[in-house]
This record gives sequence, C-alpha cells and structure tokens, in this order.
Amino acid sequence: METEDDKEVNRALFGSDDEDNEGDENAEDLFRDTLGHEDDQDQGVGHDDGGQADPPPAEPAEEEGHVNAEGINCQQPRAPFACTLQCGKENGFPRIDQENLRRPAGTRPHGYVWSTRINGLRRTLAQTLANEARLTEQARMRATNLNSRGTNLELFGPDVPNHSLLEISLYIVAMGTNAPLAWFDLICTAWENVIAKCGSPSSQVMMSYERGERKEYGHFQGITRIMTHVSLKDRIRKWMRAALLLGTSQYRAKIGLAFFTGQDWTYLGGYIQKDQGKPNYRFFAYPPMLEGPHVFSLV
Repeated sequence: METEDDKEVNRALFGSDDEDNEGDENAEDLFRDTLGHEDDQDQGVGHDDGGQADPPPAEPAEEEGHVNAEGINCQQPRAPFACTLQCGKENGFPRIDQENLRRPAGTRPHGYVWSTRINGLRRTLAQTLANEARLTEQARMRATNLNSRGTNLELFGPDVPNHSLLEISLYIVAMGTNAPLAWFDLICTAWENVIAKCGSPSSQVMMSYERGERKEYGHFQGITRIMTHVSLKDRIRKWMRAALLLGTSQYRAKIGLAFFTGQDWTYLGGYIQKDQGKPNYRFFAYPPMLEGPHVFSLV
C-alpha cells in the first residue's frame, strides 16, 4: 500500500492525473482547431463566387477563311459549288439564296471553310496562294508555246530570236452568229499581257467590238505593235485560239491575222473605231489612250 510519501515522489516524477487530463483536453482542442481550419480550407476550394459552378470555357471563334482585306478581285479558281456563285472580292462562293442560313451537311471541300459572314464557302490562305500560283502559271503558258521536246518557244518579247517591232492587223469572227462578249474580255487580257511582256514603249494594242455591214454579226477588229517574228504567224493564231478557250467552246471561230504591208497605223486606228456611239460598240487600248476616231487621221 502506497504511503503519502510514495505518492508525493510519484507526483514529482510523473505528474498528477489532473495534469494528464489537462493535456488530453489541450490535445482535443488542438485537434478540433485543426479540423476546423481544414474544413474552412475545404469550403474555400472549388467555387469562389457563392458556390456557383465555374462557367464553361468559351468556344474558339469559327474560322472565316482568308479574308480579302485588299479588295482584290480574285480570279475564279474552279467551277462554283452547287447553289453558289463565285465572288472575287469575297474570295469565296456565297450562297445564291442568302436567306438560307442552314449550315450544309457533308464533307467540307479541301482548302475551303464555311464562312457565316458570306454564308458560303471561302478559301483558306494556303488554298488561295496555291490557286493564284496555278492560274499565274497557266496564263504564262498561254503566252508561250511548247515544241515536241518541251522547250519554251517565246512568241513575244525581246527573247524571240531575230525579233523586230512588227505591226499586225487581226479580226475574230464567230461563224454564223455574234461573237460572245466574253471573248472580248479574254482576248484583251491576253494582249495586255503581251504588251507588258514586250516592254517596249512603242508596243500597243487596240481592239474594238463592232457589227458587220452585211450580216451585222458582232465581231472583233484590232491592230497591235509587238516584238515578234514573221515566222510565228501561225503560232500566234493558235495562241489566240487558246486565249479564247475555244477548245471547250460551243462556237466555231475564224481568226484572221496579217502583218502590215503598206497599211497606215493611224488610219487603221481610226477605222476600228468607226462604230463608236452605237449600242454594240466596245473599245480597248493598252497602254490606255484617248478614244475616238478624231484622234486618228481617217481618210
């Protein structure tokens, strides 16, 4: 049996039961404080604004393709898609029915994206650059010819062997009907490229759309002054047929071409403008010049 002296020694060495209980109470208080702090952290994690769910991430803006910011009238790279028309300034094919806003189903054509801005298909930048490079190369090839070995034979310009500055009169007729006005734009663009290729300040082309005096069919007459050689006459005629895209045309065409032999440039320049003032008349000159027969000495 423990005496009072023994109890006093035990208390001095190991502490009292009251002290053990106090430590337990302190431990419980610390445990409760720790849990309360963790609960506060748990409540702070997740939703910061009143417990509401975070908004979903915004969807990326829909790609609009290559926007033609320069306002250039791009060339038509292909036939229009179904129910669309080609628009060069929009660099795409807007829907004909602009009230139909339903997005088309099916596979998207390669190199095109659906643009809600034009309600149609628009080319990407990569597709635009590829098309322009192809069209430029095709235009260059139309201005030249290829022999059987694939070597370029220049028809116009300073690279033509033994070239000289020659004057040529020409005409284009659609057999049995009026020549399409689309031909006028095609042939004028082709000859404009030729004049630029020649690079001579004396090079010139003039072309008009007029009606014949007998059957009154619309046809083209023109004159040009270019760097070439007389031996290339037939090849120049074939080049003109290619420029008119006659290989896929429903018309039969007759193309006349003759080098000047005593004709007067000034007189013929006025002659091809004799229909000026008539509804059917169209005129093209490059480099641009004053229009009208009064500029020339008509005899």
